Amino acid sequence: MPFKALLIKLIEGWALIGGALLLLIVTITAINAAGFTGNAIARLWGGTVSGLPGYEDAVQMLVGVAALTMFPYAQLHKAHAAVDVFMQYAPDWANRAVAVISGLVLAALVAWMAYMLILGTIEVRSDNVETTVLGWPVWIFMPFAVVSCLLWAAAAVLNVIAPAETADGT
Repeated sequence: MPFKALLIKLIEGWALIGGALLLLIVTITAINAAGFTGNAIARLWGGTVSGLPGYEDAVQMLVGVAALTMFPYAQLHKAHAAVDVFMQYAPDWANRAVAVISGLVLAALVAWMAYMLILGTIEVRSDNVETTVLGWPVWIFMPFAVVSCLLWAAAAVLNVIAPAETADGT
């Protein structure tokens, strides 16, 4: 399998992992909401039903991971936000130049973000930062953001190198 095809499969698989995390978030949110509903009913008879302890901790960490997993896929398929009010009237060469420049600038910025996330992960780990209720180490979730940023940068470069091919995923 050529490197480009492997990278595209990796980006697609990474987005599916994010989708699975979003499904998990929706599930635990539904369970937590059912707990609150059950509590409202149980209070009528003097009882209580608790929500999920640490729900906010879990959702905060999982949403942070899940959201970033989607950006490489969106970049690869040009599903990101673009303002083309003026560019729709520009010649093809100008559109291509703007696409190349913006793709390379984005790749550089996202690679820089990955680097800064690595430094942040090291610092958060050395500071032993944990979630408030569950006590989960926060640094464990940060490498997923690094991988997402690196894949996002790779998708931006792929769009610059072969824009027509990456838009349809082939």
